[in-house]
Amino acid sequence: MSPEPAMSTEFAESTEFAESGKSPGIPGSPESRAGTAASVEVVYVGQEPPESWDASVYLCGPTPTDPAEPSWRPAAVAALRAGWGGPGRLAVFLPEPVAGGSYPAYADQISWEEEAMRRSDAVLFWIPRDMDRLPGLVSNIKWGVWYDSGRAVLGAPPEAERMAYLLHFAEAFGVPVERTLAGAAEAALRAVGDGSLRTGGERAVPLTVWRSSPFRSWYAALRADGRRLLDARVEWYERAGAPDGSPAWLLSVTVAPGDGPAVSVYRLLSAQGQGMLM
Repeated sequence: MSPEPAMSTEFAESTEFAESGKSPGIPGSPESRAGTAASVEVVYVGQEPPESWDASVYLCGPTPTDPAEPSWRPAAVAALRAGWGGPGRLAVFLPEPVAGGSYPAYADQISWEEEAMRRSDAVLFWIPRDMDRLPGLVSNIKWGVWYDSGRAVLGAPPEAERMAYLLHFAEAFGVPVERTLAGAAEAALRAVGDGSLRTGGERAVPLTVWRSSPFRSWYAALRADGRRLLDARVEWYERAGAPDGSPAWLLSVTVAPGDGPAVSVYRLLSAQGQGMLM
């Protein structure tokens, strides 16, 4: 590849990548993780995430404001611990402080939550809505952002109030729906499967994109060229139209040479039935 300026934003017109399922040079294959022990690491609000993981889940839903009302998230973490078989690390983002800790400033908490959700492979919504005790109004906004991401799981007990609208869109967009917290945790783990090891900037590529042949072909070429993936952001996602189909997505990626600070930004489009355009 030809040298690039220190900072550029590019959108390709016609570069197609093969739909081969084999992409040499990509880390995280089952073979490379054989024998790796399964572990679960909880990342509390304000904490830095681990440098690598094989799968990540964000626990989204209402947080009790009354100290007498227990949080549902410890039970969700326990269910994820019990169900995660690995190999490797499952990172669980929990937007509550560690025991005895305190919440960061409100703006910092929002920023942390948004970044954690962006880097999550599954966003597990548990909404036990009770309009008097646990209304979960902020959860409605977050559901509106993530319901069509291909990463959402919706859990709500049968008695949860005012859930019809959320359930309607879950059905319309193929979002798994569970009526118990344990079932929602199981659905999130089914979504991530055995994961795939990602480190550094790779953690910003969710499994829905990371596993796709167009991305893996592009990333293999990037690594072969000696360049590094610094960050990524899914701008648009559309689930596959058929069980044996492939999803479509638009991804912004930030890359740099392996031995220098120069940064380039690309937008990668994978269209159904048309390979990938860069």
